[in-house]
Parts: sequence; structure tokens; C-alpha cells
Amino acid sequence: MQESIEDIKLKLDMERQVKESEVMLNKELKERIEKLELHIETLLKINEEFSNTISKLRARLKDLIVR
Repeated sequence: MQESIEDIKLKLDMERQVKESEVMLNKELKERIEKLELHIETLLKINEEFSNTISKLRARLKDLIVR
């Protein structure tokens, strides 16, 4: 009987440890996702700025070639 109780306690402790590990892993993954989303936003802004600059330069170049 005592052995069975100890076994159940051990299993319960192992389950708690697994859940704590999962919670920690989920927290780290959420932080990583947030960081990656920030990187994407930043890259989109940079890409938009470069696209605007390139389109303006192309228009100027076309104007110079036509003259």
C-alpha cells in the first residue's frame, strides 16, 4: 500500500514538473513570436521605404531618358 502511495506521489511530482516545463516553454515561445513579429514589422517598414525611393528614382530616370 505504502509503495503504491509513493508511486502515485512520484508520478504526480513528475506530472507537475512536466507542466511547469511546458509553461516555461510556452512563455519562451510567446516571447520569440513577439520578437519575430517585431522583426517582420520593421522589415516591412524598411521595404516600404526602399520601394518608395526606388519608384521615385525610376520615375526621375525615365524623365531624364525621355528628354
